[in-house]
Amino acid sequence: DVTLYLNHTGLMWENAAAFNALIVFAEHRYFGKSVPFGLDVLDHLEFLSTQQALADYAVLIEALKLELNTDVPVIGFGGSYGGMLATWFRMKYPHIVDGVIAGSAPVVGFLGDPDHPADSEGFNRVVTFDMSEAAGSAANCIPNVRRAMQAAIAMGESSAGRQELAELFNLCDPDSLQTPEDVADLVAATSGAYGSLAMGNYPYPSSYIMEGESVLPTYPMRVACEYLAADFEEDTAALIAGFRDSVGVYYNSSQSESCFFATATASATESSSSSASKQAEIDRKGNLWGYLECSELYVPFSSDGVHDFYPAEAADQSQDAAACLEQWGVQLKPLWAQTEYGGMKALRAASNIVLSNGNFDPWSALGVLKSLSPSVVAVPVAGGAHHLDLFFTHPLDPPALTAAREVELTHMRRWVDEFYAFKQQGER
Repeated sequence: DVTLYLNHTGLMWENAAAFNALIVFAEHRYFGKSVPFGLDVLDHLEFLSTQQALADYAVLIEALKLELNTDVPVIGFGGSYGGMLATWFRMKYPHIVDGVIAGSAPVVGFLGDPDHPADSEGFNRVVTFDMSEAAGSAANCIPNVRRAMQAAIAMGESSAGRQELAELFNLCDPDSLQTPEDVADLVAATSGAYGSLAMGNYPYPSSYIMEGESVLPTYPMRVACEYLAADFEEDTAALIAGFRDSVGVYYNSSQSESCFFATATASATESSSSSASKQAEIDRKGNLWGYLECSELYVPFSSDGVHDFYPAEAADQSQDAAACLEQWGVQLKPLWAQTEYGGMKALRAASNIVLSNGNFDPWSALGVLKSLSPSVVAVPVAGGAHHLDLFFTHPLDPPALTAAREVELTHMRRWVDEFYAFKQQGER
């Protein structure tokens, strides 16, 4: 939903007046309220692609200029996937957009780039850094998370252990742990909270990662790790409870849930209504991001169990391909993003792109961390999480964030000056 970004992208709101700029937020096709084909959308996913989205933006900008009868510079902004789109927009349509600010854009996380091999372990490595003492978290956090996960898996081997786990986790459905595999799924699901806490590891309370539904506290990873700061010694039950409360910083961020993983008692798929059934299928498949991951934007994720807290596990492309076929009916295209957008080599040939990354953000491991030229510039944000530089200014902003924004504004002014300089030359 584009309104989430409209409400959080303070960099644009706070500086538009100085540039005498019109602000335009354009919602991506198939997301938010911009969903074509209504309840039949899942039958027409062939029109969902980055190429189509970029073309939408190009057509919109040209139409706006025509409608407003003006010829002015255009600056694009985007964070995360939007940062990828902003980067590729400048590369594909340099005659339409004069420069872009791309925050936390994982544009070099794809397979097949000979100049920059994909770092499949990078995301989990940075998540684990956020949980470390070096990042301000409790010293015992990482070892206790590992111990808790291992203890839960061990308890899952017996029926009595699974029953105790259901009680310790305060599961809404105490009978949901019937097999060791159920326990493994529970451990994987709960530990996944740390990835979101790392992305949202902001220096002040924020609702952004929770999509405006609830608020994460200041440096939520540090808060989560406080629940695992003790030694626990041989008290496995207390350790598991600490792990539960730790991931609860994310899963119960509203502090209103009485149990974990509540599910609806009645499913719309049980309805005889065709429309209800279709809506349930759309809801089940989420926001269609999974389709894009399969059709274009495949990023493998691995863990080595040494530099991250997860058990060692290599990315399984065959398994991912099977999942894409089963859920979306499409063949996985693991090399398409590199083929279409060119990776590091194409970025070196580009211009007027500012790529910012915070060292608390796990996506930074898949981003451009060193400048490639005077006009394809990497901006590090020490103490920054997921595209924090695009947010509104705040009294608790770290100094590196303030400096990063000034670098971005300097490049934006340069792009505007260059536009009018070239325009003046053309009129002579």
